[in-house]
Amino acid sequence: MICVFFSHPRVRELGVGLRGIRDSAWTILLAASLCGIAILVAAKMGTLTLLYGSKPVYWHSIFYAIWALEQQFILNSFFYKRFESLMGDTAIAVVVTATLFALVHIPNPVLVPATFVGGLFFVAVFRRWRNIYPLAIAHAMFGLTLAITIPDRWLHHMRVGLGFFRFHIHG
Repeated sequence: MICVFFSHPRVRELGVGLRGIRDSAWTILLAASLCGIAILVAAKMGTLTLLYGSKPVYWHSIFYAIWALEQQFILNSFFYKRFESLMGDTAIAVVVTATLFALVHIPNPVLVPATFVGGLFFVAVFRRWRNIYPLAIAHAMFGLTLAITIPDRWLHHMRVGLGFFRFHIHG
């Protein structure tokens, strides 16, 4: 984050201003629709849970929303901006950024493909409208929906790296 601010970027470039919020707000509606469908499917399949571990999911929701905002800043305001400056405003920069986003979620077999697809979506939207706030809300919605619809034996509490291998299902 310090690196970003020492480069003296404009607020518009980072996507942290007000510009572009209205134009990219549709991402929240799309996320709500897709999450609603996933929740209905999980309820029908019996995989829906309103617990995350042993705690209600709403407690994690607040912290995950903050983490989603941080991830969008890192993904778009830091990495995509740099890949864009190296490669130009191209689809290649979008794919490279999304690939990096997916790679940091290794070895989680649910999160790697989900973050690649999500990364493509988030970066493409950021590329067009340059605002991370609606993306962070959509990201939080998608992540929380995964947490309550995918069994923990596959998701491992959304852990990545070595933490993925240290996960144990209790009970």
